[in-house]
Amino acid sequence: MIQLKEAFSGLSKEEFTQLIDVPVWLALFAAYSQDGVVSEYEKSEAVKLAHLRTFTSPKSIRKFYEKVDEHFEERFDILNQRLPDGDQDKKLYLEAQIKNGHAILHKLDPDVTETLEESLESFYEHVFRADQSFFQYFALPIISNNLEKKSGQFKFHKES
Repeated sequence: MIQLKEAFSGLSKEEFTQLIDVPVWLALFAAYSQDGVVSEYEKSEAVKLAHLRTFTSPKSIRKFYEKVDEHFEERFDILNQRLPDGDQDKKLYLEAQIKNGHAILHKLDPDVTETLEESLESFYEHVFRADQSFFQYFALPIISNNLEKKSGQFKFHKES
């Protein structure tokens, strides 16, 4: 197993910091991609996931996620505040940050790069689906309980 210090020794301190922010940029990009806003649920899922990765990711990158987890929520808020206004500008800025991080990834050992790329991809997908999961497992049953099946059509109950 490659140690964190060894795996990232070819990076400057600035590059390492940029790499540590990649999961934050991915979480922001995933959240904004859905509907143009970051919900509290999406943020909380991203924060939880960053922490979970400290012990669920492959051993070769757990130390990386420990560094990510140390300041994830704080960095999430700071970087989110720094985003430009306007959906298109925000999207372009986020894409640029992710591309910068991806370029840094390729300075690492190829095995670490591959493992980290796969992990970051699933990180993005998890956050991207966070609101969908929330809707499917929490909101939909609540809505369904307020629906009445009549003549093969659902109708909302009127509140008294």
